[in-house]
Amino acid sequence: MPVARAAADPSSTLAPLVVEVTVPAPPGRAFDYFTRDIARWWPLGTHSVGRHDAASVAFEGRVGGRLVETTRDGTRCTWGSVEAWEPGKRVRFSWHPGRDAATAQWVEVTFVAVPGGTRVRLTHGGWDALDEQAASTRANYVGGWALVFSERYGGYCSREARPAG
Repeated sequence: MPVARAAADPSSTLAPLVVEVTVPAPPGRAFDYFTRDIARWWPLGTHSVGRHDAASVAFEGRVGGRLVETTRDGTRCTWGSVEAWEPGKRVRFSWHPGRDAATAQWVEVTFVAVPGGTRVRLTHGGWDALDEQAASTRANYVGGWALVFSERYGGYCSREARPAG
């Protein structure tokens, strides 16, 4: 079951949001499911800039790469930029889908081996970049990450890791 909680961040007046899920895959595979396969589990129709016109979303897998949504007509929208890319360990990226990069928060996802799989922790912070919208936006992400990360990503990992047959 997903766990959402606040973590301390001394540089911010709003604590980062933390969501964890344990998936039945080793860390390297869990990392690939999150990054390489993001278009397979991310709910683009409801959680994207283009909504029903969104065709795909993908990481450019390197520091300095982007997280980019592409719509059916080929329009590209940058959701963020990759700040750390450590396969099987962590990925960190700025986060500003549909907004100016000056309002970017940050998201870090870590992958730690545990018995039976990997504990995957998503931490979303940097809310103060949103000024007066920070508190309400953070509140919206509590349910948003529960759906997108815990249910969609966690469910995808469970289906993909299931033995064939």
